[in-house]
Amino acid sequence: AYAPDRKCIELRSLKYYLLSYRDVGIWYEHLVNRMLEDLVHSVEPLWMRIEIVCNPRGGLSSTVVAEWKKP
Repeated sequence: AYAPDRKCIELRSLKYYLLSYRDVGIWYEHLVNRMLEDLVHSVEPLWMRIEIVCNPRGGLSSTVVAEWKKP
């Protein structure tokens, strides 16, 4: 979720960006922060919230959230 300022994210570009992480070995906590940093840098929103809900093998699920607000 985000509040755009002068730029917005094209849905197709976002889909390809998310798919680029499909086979990357990365911790969820690092992933959510990396995505937030990349998207804030690209779109320059007023605020942004990234939430990743993970259902990994083994039955342990987790939800990781990162937020950013324009100073």
